[in-house]
Amino acid sequence: MPEVNFVPHPIPPIEQPREIPLLPAELFQQRYLRLEAAREKAGYDALIIYADREHAANLGWLTDFTPRFEEALWVQVGGQTPTLLVGNECLHLAPALCKLEARYALYQEFSLPGQDRSQSPGLATLLRQAGLGRGLQVGLIGWKPMPNLEVPHWIVQAIEEVTGQVPQNANALLMSPENGLRRTLEPEQIRFAEYASALSSEGVRRWVFALREGQSELESAKSLVSYGLELSCHPMVNFGPHIPSGLKSPRNQRVEEGFYAQVAFGLVGGLTCRAGWLVRSSHPKDADGYLELARNYLQVVWAWYATLGIGVEAGKAYQAAATVKGSGWDFALNPGHLIHLEEWLESPFKPGATLPLESGMAIQQDIIPLPKHGRAVVNMEDGLVLADRTLRARLWQLDPSLMQRVEQRQQLMETLGYQLSEDVLPLSNIQGVFFPFLLEPSYVACFK
Repeated sequence: MPEVNFVPHPIPPIEQPREIPLLPAELFQQRYLRLEAAREKAGYDALIIYADREHAANLGWLTDFTPRFEEALWVQVGGQTPTLLVGNECLHLAPALCKLEARYALYQEFSLPGQDRSQSPGLATLLRQAGLGRGLQVGLIGWKPMPNLEVPHWIVQAIEEVTGQVPQNANALLMSPENGLRRTLEPEQIRFAEYASALSSEGVRRWVFALREGQSELESAKSLVSYGLELSCHPMVNFGPHIPSGLKSPRNQRVEEGFYAQVAFGLVGGLTCRAGWLVRSSHPKDADGYLELARNYLQVVWAWYATLGIGVEAGKAYQAAATVKGSGWDFALNPGHLIHLEEWLESPFKPGATLPLESGMAIQQDIIPLPKHGRAVVNMEDGLVLADRTLRARLWQLDPSLMQRVEQRQQLMETLGYQLSEDVLPLSNIQGVFFPFLLEPSYVACFK
């Protein structure tokens, strides 16, 4: 296991993608056909996809439309044109964004409170008009693959009223790491994910280099620039002598030397996070065991990256990390997970998991240390894609500048001492870069 040193090391700038990548309409038609084949194989007569602002990734993946302010329901019955049910404010937005042939129906209960509800029939009527009927078995897709139904109960009731059957949770068709349709990304979707990750990582890099004593959380958050791209989660900024949770949005706490700091910035398709100690390299006495925790944490991250590759069982990546981890801390969550339009799609990284990692998987290095004692705060998250030779060739053909940026990130990680399979394509401009002394960010962690 390599030794971890904290030394001055330049972080070369990486040019940002110039335009938001747009996905072609034919890609959504291909996804629809794949979902229809999966529906038939699973034995469903129809699929219904529920979406709201926070749980819209499945519908967005299929149609390129996600509701604003409201909810939406996609009804896909075998052999019929799908119907999209929307509220008042999305009635004209949906046809402008949706990349699939569909009928559009107004269901005003999806509208915000106090708006007109006099023009649309009840949900059961609309479901019948969309093609549902008695005896049809419906797969209901929301946002969590689980035995229970997590979609609002009144929607479940309406489906049961029309079909006489309780719908089944069908999220696994899209979200399962074993065979879900969204477990891997097409080259066009990878291009979008790289844009989002480059943008989020640049925001976090600016945040780190702009930290100053006396600066408030709110002031520091100015570095987190999304240029209007949708967020996959709220921006998080936390300063303090103790940070019990890094999920809080920025407020008024200020930087003081000796405090800890945490930032997370997630755009649809990518997320970057850093957390560490607000000190300079001539640091004071390490009362919380920060340096010991940080060094062991970084060795765990190194081992995790070194294990990744196409065909590697996810459980082996988990074990590689767990074997190196000291006894003074635990994994707060899974050591890594799949990422897609939402921040967390699913996670194959579990003890004993035999699932082989596949080409096209977008993976978040999300190893969060939870110290058993002390207040030290350490964290680093970046996204990557696994790509075999064929997929890499397709990406070079689709966008050579993307692959040039990937090569720059690979070279940066190698100069820091990481060992990577050629399958690993880093998407973050600060992939694997840990800043141990946040008030002196010229210092980073290197392995040797």
